[in-house]
Amino acid sequence: MLQQFEAHGTLTTKIEGRILVAEGTGPWNLESLDKSGNAAAPQINVLAGKPWAALVILHGECIYVHEASKVLIEIIKQERKEGRRGSAILVNDSDSPSFAKQHLTDIFNQAGETFDFFDNVEAARAWLDHLIKDA
Repeated sequence: MLQQFEAHGTLTTKIEGRILVAEGTGPWNLESLDKSGNAAAPQINVLAGKPWAALVILHGECIYVHEASKVLIEIIKQERKEGRRGSAILVNDSDSPSFAKQHLTDIFNQAGETFDFFDNVEAARAWLDHLIKDA
């Protein structure tokens, strides 16, 4: 019997200049990662080929289940080959910001991503603009 799994977590994306803005509420499983990845693919294709960065704003339970974490690492590695220069992450509205930072640090380090955590969107955007300009 084939099992079907429901997507948990939401993630929406939009482009603002050379920044992909991703905002969502976790936790995220593999199905939700696939769904959001498919939705973001056309936007990433627009950004690919020139330096770009990601502004990641997360709410709720900011955790990727094990399988989703492994896939996310590979996605980030591939996007880095396509011009991704870094990620600014906000987890202020998460259930456990310190746990979220630890969990996401592990994922982004394994992906070889340049990243930092921020308390506000303005500081995050300024940092990303600098990364893109210096690329």
